[in-house]
Amino acid sequence: MLGGLLLTAPSFARRLAILITAGSVGPSMAAPPTQRSIEPGSSTHAAVVGKYCVTCHNDKSRTGGLSLEHAGLTDIPRGAETWEKVIRKVRVGMMPPPGMPRPARAQLDNLAGYLETALDRAATETPRPGRTSMHRLNRAEYANAIRDLLALDVDAAALLPPDDESSGFDNIADVLTVSPSLMERYLSASWNISRLAVGNPDIAPSTSVYRVRPDLSQDQHVEGLPPGTRGGILVRHTFPLDGEYTIKLRLWRNTFDLMRGMEDPHDIEIAMDGQRLTLVTAGGREQFLKMAENPGTFGTDLDQRLTVKVSVKAGTHTIWATT
Repeated sequence: MLGGLLLTAPSFARRLAILITAGSVGPSMAAPPTQRSIEPGSSTHAAVVGKYCVTCHNDKSRTGGLSLEHAGLTDIPRGAETWEKVIRKVRVGMMPPPGMPRPARAQLDNLAGYLETALDRAATETPRPGRTSMHRLNRAEYANAIRDLLALDVDAAALLPPDDESSGFDNIADVLTVSPSLMERYLSASWNISRLAVGNPDIAPSTSVYRVRPDLSQDQHVEGLPPGTRGGILVRHTFPLDGEYTIKLRLWRNTFDLMRGMEDPHDIEIAMDGQRLTLVTAGGREQFLKMAENPGTFGTDLDQRLTVKVSVKAGTHTIWATT
């Protein structure tokens, strides 16, 4: 069973900053909102409030923690929060409460309508959409932006931590905050990506490891690999410079250093961009007995045979290992 692929490179540290801003453009003039007539006048509604509401909701009693004694009807938007509470209570018939004097239902409806119209008009004339949150790119968007701008396929999951989610979505501004530690991760990612994009010959050697998913079957064909093959791994790796690289294939081992599937012989192919680099036969009765006798020595010998040095041009290349 294949365990993973390691690539060692003779491995710029220019920062990449991506700023994406969006704006909205609307018509310079808009028709004023349609307003419904308000009947009767504010003095009539003030009389209703004074007679049926202020009796309990005054500065002294403050029933329910609410006072309407000085809540004038001449500037309703100023006390919008208070009048929103009044509207909700009046509309559901909770105020005035049972057992207390009540005006006619039509008067209460007129009062609620008067308040709603005044608040709606104020909201239309001076809207308050709230604070606009900074919307950073999430991991997927960041990787797509790098691909579109620099033609580089980067593994964002290896460079950046997982994004928070809200209602199952990870692209909502409310959860895409930028903490100091996350900013450091984005800066670190930009340094790594810029090295790939610019190709600085002074970069230090580095190693990339690609692992086969534990739940990926090695008994069936893997999508993207040549027809007729079973199992394996397929990766796209970006080589930062022209040079000689070492590709190492390692087979899965258990805690006793034994490899699974060595009872039968297998032809293991390592290839790049469709060109075979090496073909190694592993397994069979003879090799199985050697592995059982001395797993460490057998594994070291097989690892050497599954190691390839190859000259590669800078850029993104496809590498696979399969049987």
